[in-house]
Amino acid sequence: MVVDEDGIPGIDFLIREETYDFVHVPYRETLDRYNPDFSHSDSKTGVLCKNSTDEAYLKRWGQAHFDRQYKQFGIDTIWGWSAIHNQTRYTDDPQSIRPCAVYLRHCCLAAKSMGVECWNSFLDETYLVDRETTIRQYLEDHPHVMDSEPTPELRERYSG
Repeated sequence: MVVDEDGIPGIDFLIREETYDFVHVPYRETLDRYNPDFSHSDSKTGVLCKNSTDEAYLKRWGQAHFDRQYKQFGIDTIWGWSAIHNQTRYTDDPQSIRPCAVYLRHCCLAAKSMGVECWNSFLDETYLVDRETTIRQYLEDHPHVMDSEPTPELRERYSG
């Protein structure tokens, strides 16, 4: 992946992940998050992919691009879905947005490969769009996710 001098991914990556924002965040090399001696002056800076807003998307890519990518398929919002549909929990609403099984499996395998602390953090601190259901809860209700195989052309990329 190509990155600019500020560490922001190149245009190909930005296009692929066009609905997200990228921000600089401080980090430290240790996972000892409860270290009382840690200060931001001890940290380095990395780039984090984060949620965005419909307004930011339109500002970056324009209304015509949104219309081609989403509107023509009946999608009126990227980031305002749960507020518009008054979604509560994914199990309560048959219209709710659920993760793509193959992609969630890919994310799970990647987190698991980083060690038990990362794996548990991903399972317990990552939520579905309802902002209530953890990945761990979702996987308990949908164990088939971890058996979801990517298509042959994505097998190498999505296998952890």
